[in-house]
Formats: sequence, C-alpha cells, structure tokens
Amino acid sequence: MSKNNVLKNSIFFLCVVLMLICVTSCASQGVASYNQENAEITKETYLVDITFEGGTGKAYIQSPVEVTSIDGEMTAKFVWSSKNYDYMIVNGIKYENENDGGESTFTVDIDNIDEPLTVIGDTVAMSKPHEIEYVITWGEKENSETETITSVAADREAVEKALAAAGLSLTETVPLKYAQCFNIDKYGDYSYITIDNSGDYLVVPENGTVPEGLPEEVVVLQKPLDNTYLVSTSAMDLINTCGALDMIKLSGTKESDWYIDDAKKAMQDGTIQYAGKYRAPDYELILGSGCNLAIENTMIYHEPATKAKLEELGIPVLVETSSYESHPLGRLEWIKLYGVLYDKEEEANKYYNEQLSAIEPIMSDNKSTGKTVAFFHVTANGMINVRKPGDYITKMIELSGGTYALTSLGDEENALSTMNMQMEDFYKEASQADIIIYNSTIGGEITSIDELIDKNELFKDFKAVKENRVYCTERDLFQQTTGVAEFMQDLNNVVNDVDTDYTYINKLD
Repeated sequence: MSKNNVLKNSIFFLCVVLMLICVTSCASQGVASYNQENAEITKETYLVDITFEGGTGKAYIQSPVEVTSIDGEMTAKFVWSSKNYDYMIVNGIKYENENDGGESTFTVDIDNIDEPLTVIGDTVAMSKPHEIEYVITWGEKENSETETITSVAADREAVEKALAAAGLSLTETVPLKYAQCFNIDKYGDYSYITIDNSGDYLVVPENGTVPEGLPEEVVVLQKPLDNTYLVSTSAMDLINTCGALDMIKLSGTKESDWYIDDAKKAMQDGTIQYAGKYRAPDYELILGSGCNLAIENTMIYHEPATKAKLEELGIPVLVETSSYESHPLGRLEWIKLYGVLYDKEEEANKYYNEQLSAIEPIMSDNKSTGKTVAFFHVTANGMINVRKPGDYITKMIELSGGTYALTSLGDEENALSTMNMQMEDFYKEASQADIIIYNSTIGGEITSIDELIDKNELFKDFKAVKENRVYCTERDLFQQTTGVAEFMQDLNNVVNDVDTDYTYINKLD
C-alpha cells in the first residue's frame, strides 16, 4: 500500500472516530432528560382490627379499618356506625364527611399503626354540634394486598421521531441547579417535561398543533392552562409568586385552610372555587367549569380511581413530586416548572435567582456553630413527632449552621420524613439540645414555654427550656414554599444567637 493510501486511510479512520464522539456527545446532551426509567410505587392495602374508646358508646368506628400505605405514606378509612358525624380532627387536621346521607366516612392521614391514635369526632346528633374525643388502638393486620403502581416512561425514540416529524428540534434544556425530580426540554415554543414518579408531559402553545405519533404515555397540556384545579398545596405559593394565580380556578383546599393570603382572598372573592379534596373531587363542578389541568401531589396514588376518572373526563392530570426533593432549594426550583406551564418563565427565573443570591452565601460562608437543634411537635395522644435525619427541614438546619439533635434515628430519605417517638425516648435524644423548635403546622401554635410544659412535665428538664432557647414556627411555614431563604435566615440567626424579628419563627417566653 502506498504512503498516500495509508495517509488517506488514517485520516478517514480519524474522521470516523471524531464523528462518533460528536454524535455520542450530542445525543447525550440532546436526550439527557429522556433517560427516566419506568417508576414503580408500592401500594399495600390491609385491614386492621381496632379497639375503640370514648363517648357514650352508642356510636363507634367500625372494625376492621382499611389502611393504605404507599411508599410509607399511610391513610386510614374510618367508617362510623352513625350518620351524624360531620367532621373529624386527626393530628390537628380537619376532615369532612365523605359520605353524605350514609354512614359518616373519613379518609385520614396517619403516621403509623403502632401507637394509639386520639381523634376528635363532631356529632350533630344532639341539640347542637359537639366535639368528642376518642382513642383508637390498633390490632393485627389481616388480608394484606400489595400492588405496584407503575409510572410508564414514554419511548424516547418515538417521542423524538414525532417531534422531528412536526418540524420541532431541541433548542434548550432548562438549567436546574438543585432540583433532581424533573427535567424540561424546549423545542421552540413547545416544552417536554419529565417528572420522576409521575410521567411525561408535552406542553403545546396556544393554537399550536399536537404532533402526530406521540406515545400514548405522553400527557398533552394545551395552553392556555387557565382553568386549573390545584390540589397540591405546596404548588400554590410558587404559582402565586411567579404571577400565575389567575390561572387557578379550582382548589382542593378550603378557604379556611389556606395560610397564603392571596389564595384565601381569591376564594373569598369567588375567583377560585372549592372543588373537593383529592380523594373526593366535585366532578360536576370540575367538568362544568371547563377545567383544563389538575395538579395533584403523590397522595393521588392512594386514590388511583380518582385520577383515572379525571383523565376519563378529558382532564389531564400532572402529579408533582416536589416532596421527593432532598435539597430545600430543589423544592424551590419547581417554580421554573410552573413558569413554563403558565408563560411566566422570566418571572420564575428572576425570583429563583434572587433567592439563590440570598441563600447561597449562608450555605457557603456559614460554618457549623456546633449548636444542636431539635424540631418536633406533640401529637394529640402525647407522642412526639420528629423529622428524620436527611429530611429537607433537617438539611435546612444543617445548612444554616446548626446540627440536628436526633442523629441516631438513621438517615432515611423518603416521602414520609417524620416519625413518632415516646416522650421518654425523645427525652434521651433531645433533652440536651441547645435549641428546640416546636412545629406548629399540625399541633397548632404555642405562645409560651408554659404551654409546652403543659403538654408534658418532662420539658421542664430540657436544657433549651432552662436556657430560654425555645421557638415555635408560624403555621403558614409549610404552605409558604418560597419562604426557604427567610426560614434559613431565621435558623442562621437562632443558632448564632442573633435576637431579631424572625419571619417564620417566634421565640417563646
């Protein structure tokens, strides 16, 4: 072979290698967000025998009770022997009767079936409504059934083929710094969204044509999405902050249960109507209003028939999974997703960048103070509910310069980031904590250390109580998703002994 031929072959081989490298690199960039695999969620349903105490004994919750657990999140379906209970209060949360005209029925969130559960039932059988306290003690599980709920990811090649056939090519992948549970690829005015444990969504511009040949797993969201049924409370603050509150017309939360002023006012004005909770939506109202999107959280997986019914009515369902974000700034970054859905990308990006500018200096410049912090509340039956290490609240404590006091609980990151403890066990873990913060979201706010001691005399012996380093969160903290920066600044001030006007924390006297 001549030297010229050798040289030509060498050059040709080099070109082929470079082309392969380029194609591989470009492909990995172009479909980086298309590597989501099918997600499986385990659902277990079982019956639990109960013993029931309280009241006159004339009315009772029927046994056994149906309990459902999905990836650690548990609900119990309480069916009374009476038609006269209009609401129940469980762990500080009010639940309305689901069965008008029949035996009073309530599906409630529970932490576990290991400890007795104190509940309140409001009966209208007397001359005036009367709240009565009851205690439920759990027995053995029986008739357990397990199923797997699979979120099927769309065939990526089929998606690309359909988009290409419609003349659409990738123009941008939305940059995400902390969020790990969703991705957004832009195809001009079209957006392709993948959400872990949820699905694939194609956002089509107003008057835009839906590409032919899309896999059936892809949920099409045709703009404007101006008649949204919002069930996920954590999304409201983000949607409102980026200026898209007027897109929400239906709420899964009642006016009295909102701590976001703009949402409460919108319901008072009638611009947002209550359309029922995730487990019992008002289908007639939803369909009659022209609803064009339902935003649910992962609790909808407890009621798959409800999700299927909404879809059967032609209403696309988007399940947001921000609760699976382990980093607090990851949850905040979901504002970018709502910016895309509601044409508020500029506003969403501006707000998020402003928050990063406020928070990242705290995380990068702040060194651990060594101050230990316990975050908890006392349940109705005297148990202590705490956050698990690895939960986003405990991470905010650590990112703000504190050290979470209950490190012996392990480092479990899952959708259910809390657990109950006996007071004696909590005492061993947290009595020497430098700072204790009472979580008001479920147990209600307390205004003094004496109120805390009234819940259990053992609190008198806590180091933080003796040194007057006891705090309580505001009740709106967990609905104020955008309050990450202010809450971390509060925490930073607390662990650094800066006495100031806090935003989401009150110091107790």
